Amino acid sequence: MEAVSILLPQLKYAHRAANLGAVETTYGPARTTSHVECTVEERKAMGIPEGLVRISVGIEDVEDLIADLDQAFEHLYQNYKA
Repeated sequence: MEAVSILLPQLKYAHRAANLGAVETTYGPARTTSHVECTVEERKAMGIPEGLVRISVGIEDVEDLIADLDQAFEHLYQNYKA
């Protein structure tokens, strides 16, 4: 989750969301969105790591979204010490 907290704020086109049903691109860690009611153990049994991020792609330009993810991952690589 430390990596998630570094990566996600860098996204400019995607918006943090509690639900993943909108026309704009939204994102959210599975542990706080789609699988919030599961325990850590249940998520682990389902193969859902704590750092999994769900992205629901909206109607934005695909090149903008890809560039946005690229710059956010570059920021993560420079700032995350695993």
